[in-house]
Amino acid sequence: MRLQEKVAKRIHELRLSKSMTQEQLAEKDNMDVSMLARIERGSRGDIRMSTLERIVSGLDVSYQEFFTFPEDGDETTKLASSIALIKDPEVIRALHKIVNTLIQKDNK
Repeated sequence: MRLQEKVAKRIHELRLSKSMTQEQLAEKDNMDVSMLARIERGSRGDIRMSTLERIVSGLDVSYQEFFTFPEDGDETTKLASSIALIKDPEVIRALHKIVNTLIQKDNK
């Protein structure tokens, strides 16, 4: 998969993980929604760095998080990338309990 396709897919994934519509992200980034839609579909061609910076900022993620493409890693990396998208404190606490329980089981 080309970088342009990965970036388009990542924008789409992150936007959905934050329960944002294209309209909401476009408004937050002060850009035209049709342009954002073309970027997400990968039909926009080259994306300007300033546009990408606005999108990353609008998604409220770090550049490191944005450029961590889950499909590039092993199963552990994919899982960690997916978990990193979770922002709900209740879900994070529940996952923490599950992991601690599994660790305690393995140590017995």
